[in-house]
Amino acid sequence: MNNLNIIKDTDIFSKPEFSNVSKYKKRVTVKAIVKNNEEKFAFVTNSIHNYILLPGGGAESNNLKKEINRECKEEIFFSIKNIKELFKVKELRNRKSKEYETICFYGEIDSKSEEDTRTYSEKKNELKIVWLSKNKALKILKKQVEMLKKGEVKFYNTAFNILRDYRFFKEYIENE
Repeated sequence: MNNLNIIKDTDIFSKPEFSNVSKYKKRVTVKAIVKNNEEKFAFVTNSIHNYILLPGGGAESNNLKKEINRECKEEIFFSIKNIKELFKVKELRNRKSKEYETICFYGEIDSKSEEDTRTYSEKKNELKIVWLSKNKALKILKKQVEMLKKGEVKFYNTAFNILRDYRFFKEYIENE
C-alpha cells in the first residue's frame, strides 16, 4: 500500500479560514475504486453539490475490508469482491480539529443489494451512483480540482474529498 502526501487546509484554500491546530482527533475512513463488468468505475454524487466522489465513508470497526464492503452496499448497491488495499492518505482538517486517515481500496462488483441502506442524509441529499469510463472520470475529477484551486468549491469537507479522491483515482490509473 502506498502512502500519499498529507492533505492540509493550505493545500486546498488560498486563504484558509481556520487556524492550524496543535491536536487533532483521529477518524478512519474508507474509499473504494470499484469497477464493473463494462470497465466503468463507480462514483457517487448528490443534488446538493453535484461533484463526483468515490464511494465510502467512516469506518465503524477495525475490519476495513468489511467496512468498505458495507459502504459499497450502502452507496452503490453492490457488494464488492477481489478487495485490495491500494493507498492511504492523512488529511489534517483544521475546521473541527480532525485527522482523517483514509484508506483506499480496489474492488469489483459482486452481488447487487436489494435493500436501500443509505443513511438518512444520503437519502435526503439524493445520493446517487454514476458509472464512468476511466477517461471521463479523470477528466471530471481534474476539472473539479481546477474549480477547487480557483476557490469555486464552497463546501469545506467536499473540498478535501475532491482533492483526495482525485489523487486516489489518478494514482490508481497511472499504476494499473
